[in-house]
Amino acid sequence: MASSVHTKGHRSWSAKRTLRRQLHRALAKLGAEPPLRDVSVHEARKELKRARATIRLLRDDIGDTAYRRANRRLRDAGRKLSRVRDAKVLLDTLAKLRVETKQASGKAELTALERNLRKDRQQARRDIQRPAGIRTVRRSVESVLSESRLWPAATPDSVRHGVERIYRKARKAFARAKADARKTALHETRKQTKYLGKALEVLAPSRTGRIAKRVKCANSIVGALGDDHDLAMLRKRLGGRSRSRSSRHGLLAHIERRREKLQQKAAKRGRRLYRRKAKAFVDELDLGARAH
Repeated sequence: MASSVHTKGHRSWSAKRTLRRQLHRALAKLGAEPPLRDVSVHEARKELKRARATIRLLRDDIGDTAYRRANRRLRDAGRKLSRVRDAKVLLDTLAKLRVETKQASGKAELTALERNLRKDRQQARRDIQRPAGIRTVRRSVESVLSESRLWPAATPDSVRHGVERIYRKARKAFARAKADARKTALHETRKQTKYLGKALEVLAPSRTGRIAKRVKCANSIVGALGDDHDLAMLRKRLGGRSRSRSSRHGLLAHIERRREKLQQKAAKRGRRLYRRKAKAFVDELDLGARAH
């Protein structure tokens, strides 16, 4: 039985081998000398996201039980690292908003919020630096790495089916978001499109060709909806403040205008990426010969 996938113009690729490399890289980032730098936490979190996308490509071969167990462990590990990223991103988003804000009262509003956000970031960094916290994350990753040794290698057919499944789920999420642009629908679209982009990314590491173009489009959607999400979180923090009703109203209105533009950008890219049904989308990728 075939144990690897051949994509046009690329050498043999193994989903299982790629997954194990991703997990090893995450552990290496988390094993650095304390205190861990923010960039190490961020890189470890990105590797866990890539690993979760790769596991989706292995799902047919390893079975639903093993898939759900591994996905849950990596998800929980990633969540423990997310607070550091979220705290930094909110500060970065606030900095951009301050540059665009002209009124002194609005800048004062943002400065007051910044102090609270910096306290949140310090607390998040203290929590993740605790030995017990890092050990918990590492054990979750190590458990998946250990179990993966016993998993069968993916076949070309299973990888193809995995891509179809990921794309179909993301396409449905995008369709729901078009009909209902509430926070939950937008979040689901971003999440599922991210899985699609990461799964395709490991299939086309050279960043060229048909697959790479789809990765670029998916990343554009994820980026726009990610910025939209960050603005929504910042808006929530501003909404509860009461220094100046007029300045707060101006800031919130500005945020909503930016969010609308970002959502429009994501919708435009989404119509391009999701215009085909799942089978036609995968056929166009030319993933190579099917296994028998």
